[in-house]
Amino acid sequence: MAQPEMSQKGETYQNYGAVYTETPLPAYYVTPAPPPRTSFTSSRFFKAGIVALALLELSYLSRHLFIHKHPHIHPHPYPHRDVSISGLNHDADDCSVWDHYDPDHHSTSVYNGTTSSSKRFDAGDKYSFTIPTSSSRYHFASWGPIDKGSFEVIPVESDKDQIVVEVEVTKDPEGIARVCSLPSKSENDGERYGVGFYAPRLPGRDNYYFPAFKVLVYVPTKSSQQHLNSFETRLGQFEHIFPDLSSSINFSRLHVSAANVPMTFESVTATDVRVSGANAPIRGKLTSATDLIVSNANQEIKGEYTLTQAGKIHLSNANAPIEADIHLKAGDFHPRPDYYVQASNANAPVSIKVVEQPIGSGLFFKASSVMSAVRVHLHAAFEGSFKLTDILKQPYVEVINKDDPAGRGRERFVQFDRRGSTTSGRVGWGSPDDAKEHAPGDVKLDTIGAPLELFFD
Repeated sequence: MAQPEMSQKGETYQNYGAVYTETPLPAYYVTPAPPPRTSFTSSRFFKAGIVALALLELSYLSRHLFIHKHPHIHPHPYPHRDVSISGLNHDADDCSVWDHYDPDHHSTSVYNGTTSSSKRFDAGDKYSFTIPTSSSRYHFASWGPIDKGSFEVIPVESDKDQIVVEVEVTKDPEGIARVCSLPSKSENDGERYGVGFYAPRLPGRDNYYFPAFKVLVYVPTKSSQQHLNSFETRLGQFEHIFPDLSSSINFSRLHVSAANVPMTFESVTATDVRVSGANAPIRGKLTSATDLIVSNANQEIKGEYTLTQAGKIHLSNANAPIEADIHLKAGDFHPRPDYYVQASNANAPVSIKVVEQPIGSGLFFKASSVMSAVRVHLHAAFEGSFKLTDILKQPYVEVINKDDPAGRGRERFVQFDRRGSTTSGRVGWGSPDDAKEHAPGDVKLDTIGAPLELFFD
């Protein structure tokens, strides 16, 4: 990949695809604010205009926006054109400061702490940011109507304790794109912790007029796996591309979200994993130590998910399949670990295979759908009760493996009880009367009007 040639005040030098500077980079603003709307003089026309704008905004929201779940409600999704955004704190957790921006000075931009007059930046311009790896989080957020773009993580061998972010404005026909650094909220600490992308509301415009961005995040890697802090995205239509980081990086958290674009994870490891999407596939390999949550709607969830110790996996979708291989590992966890796995869907099938489970561990598993099939394969180490409920159809249970996974020569027993649309029972190794010998476990599967199948592999 060609490295950008950039120059600025202060000491600079090329650093894995972007520019590093010893001088902290303040907020970047790609273009000045658009001019304010003409004020209405007639109360009647003013009210009519407000109603029209409200209808346009509702229409826009229903068609284009990815709405994030926040612990609080924002009074205005986007600043109006005639409202100053100087110092606006529109989301303290995201793009918390839009400082150094004067909407009344239309020819001003801020670069490296220096104010200079310039023309509107064109699509294709690139900007670089650095985030110290010592930051408690690496946060990326978008706000406003932004068209489809990309967000790609690239591992690079480096002895620099920093993450370099390269941003390219790939489309901006209206000249409204904004990019800003996200500084620390501490008054005594000016370190940045992320990058924000912003565009003001454009009433009556479709996505042709919305800006788009290409973001490359260069993450430093060492000779051995290193622990990095929380990696977070709250990006709308930014396709997420993560390579294989499993042998080089272990994040404390991986919390990422997007909409209308694919999210791909070749292999990523974090203590706590949460992935949220809509209207596009979520695929890949994710590994967690405690919590692994993947949610989507209208497109598939397909992947390989691993817990390295006792924890939980939760997969949820609607109108598109869930297909997962699950690996449950014990590590050094003592005493016996318990795992909690849940998969829920509607109008689309659930297909899950537990590929690994430690001997003597407890698995508590729930899977459900509506008007679509649920098929589950359990590892031979599973012992415990099961209950299958399938309205309008008879559940199916099959015992495939009869070889003791512990190598102790025990025989496998299965007990059934069928009543109406419900099949329940127990499965284990050795004598069914010796409760102390068996690990606790429980499986509940249900659907309506579609195949419901449980296989003991």
